[in-house]
Amino acid sequence: MPFASDTRRQLALFGMALLALCFPSAPAAGEDSAQGVTEQFHKVLLQAAGLEMIGDREALLGPAIADAFNVERIASVSLGRTWKGLSEAERAEFTELLAALIVATYADRFDQYTGQRFVTDRVEAVRTGFVVYTTLERPGNSSVSLNYFLRDGGIFNVVADGVSDLSLRRADYNSIVKKEGYASLLAHLRNKIKQARDRQ
Repeated sequence: MPFASDTRRQLALFGMALLALCFPSAPAAGEDSAQGVTEQFHKVLLQAAGLEMIGDREALLGPAIADAFNVERIASVSLGRTWKGLSEAERAEFTELLAALIVATYADRFDQYTGQRFVTDRVEAVRTGFVVYTTLERPGNSSVSLNYFLRDGGIFNVVADGVSDLSLRRADYNSIVKKEGYASLLAHLRNKIKQARDRQ
């Protein structure tokens, strides 16, 4: 009967709406996932800070950064138009070099454990993903705000005390490419990696 069919359809739609209201699982799950990504990364960072040799810190941080960060997105946004003109092999080379730089930089900065700790302040859903607001508390020093921007489950930008790492990279890298060429940018990244390792 048409009436019975319409009634069943309305009841089904009502049931689906009620479930959506009672169990808003998607946003909560996304927020929990984003928070989990950053907190796991922070855990490894503090573990690495307790290691004396930079090679040991890099060995520990490499897999953690590969899991937490969307390095390919960072690479493409950092290069802008230059990225579009690269071959697949060149993109892979640049992404690998950038990942090595990120690992070396964190291994250089977190070279000693002095009681510092990370605190997750809140997680905010935005149009393209999530922002995880955290604070790095350092005994005897001022704290640092670290805001992680995630998309598709991976970190693609870190804003430290209001300064965007991704914006700095984009401005720096494109300036080098414009003035000196793409090959000079690759040399610049390799030199940055060497400098980070040589400071140890």
